[in-house]
Amino acid sequence: MSNVETEIRSHVDTFVSQLSALVRKAALEAVADALREGQPVAAGVAAPRKAGGRAKAAPPPPAEVKKAAGRPARAAKPARKKGEKRSKEELAAMTQRVLEHIRANSGQGVEQIAKDLGTTTKELTLPIRKLLVEKKITSKGEKRATKYFSR
Repeated sequence: MSNVETEIRSHVDTFVSQLSALVRKAALEAVADALREGQPVAAGVAAPRKAGGRAKAAPPPPAEVKKAAGRPARAAKPARKKGEKRSKEELAAMTQRVLEHIRANSGQGVEQIAKDLGTTTKELTLPIRKLLVEKKITSKGEKRATKYFSR
């Protein structure tokens, strides 16, 4: 190799090693910050391992980012802890909202109802079952093609 090629190669190698060091430093800082705050680590950086467990996956991007990327934002999650049951009042209120919506918009599926009410299909399962048992609504179709009608 000529002297110029050797010098170019040397500069490239130096640049690559400096860049690698900076990336490594940024990753370590992200992990250190996450450990201090108890927060998940940013996407693309491995999360710290729990004692005796597997590493946690990075959280999904916020709804605003998804919306900006052209995908619809998810419905807001309820303010309950995971696995916590709804109170009788909350369930009654949701059942009444669903009934009023079905009366006003007969023939919609659960996905459209959830979208219109700003909730998830999972949250509507019990209220819809209650309304069907009480014979306040009827259904036609199966699985995802089920449509709900008021009586």
